[in-house]
Amino acid sequence: MNSEIKTLIKNSGVVAVLEIEDSSCAVETARALIKGGVTVIELALRSAAAVPSIALIKEHVREMNIGVGTILHPDQIQHVMELGALFGVSPGLNEKVVESAILHKFPFAPGVATASEIEKAVTYGCDVLKLFPATPLGGIEYLKAVSAPYKHLNLSYFPLGGITLESLPRWAKVENVLTVGGSWIATKDLIREHNYDEITRRAKIAMDIWNKERGVVK
Repeated sequence: MNSEIKTLIKNSGVVAVLEIEDSSCAVETARALIKGGVTVIELALRSAAAVPSIALIKEHVREMNIGVGTILHPDQIQHVMELGALFGVSPGLNEKVVESAILHKFPFAPGVATASEIEKAVTYGCDVLKLFPATPLGGIEYLKAVSAPYKHLNLSYFPLGGITLESLPRWAKVENVLTVGGSWIATKDLIREHNYDEITRRAKIAMDIWNKERGVVK
């Protein structure tokens, strides 16, 4: 992942993970997140509404930095780039997807869960890795243990899966955690119910916690 995008993600704080089922909700959801201080999203390619949602957010909420998740096929890389995505992630390490990202010079963080997967990612030059599913794997202690042999490589991690508001302060204190992904900020139910005020409230709480623990003065 190039240094510009890595710095953008690091400085932005918590990433809101979105699964949008109706593209008509996309713009207001993004605006609610921005209002709460969250400026980076990971929009998952898990529904027919995902692609039009990316395009709508790119057009109408230009201050939102769009990442795309659940990239499972190589041809999706070029497609999401053309829609305006700044980076992509996947739940696992699909070599063909990583090779496509390299070919198109698209900032990409593959999913890893084991030492072997970390090593495979490193052979492709990946230096930002998505730890998934972070909490079921063993959480912070697992990340510290599995990443220890590779500390000299200056890898950064993007934990996602099972992270909550309660565990967020502890994750924020981990040195090699670039950011964390939170699906609790804008859940499918909140989006479906158009409860944008609650999304803003959750975004603000998450960002306040993150900034406090990271020593960021806003």
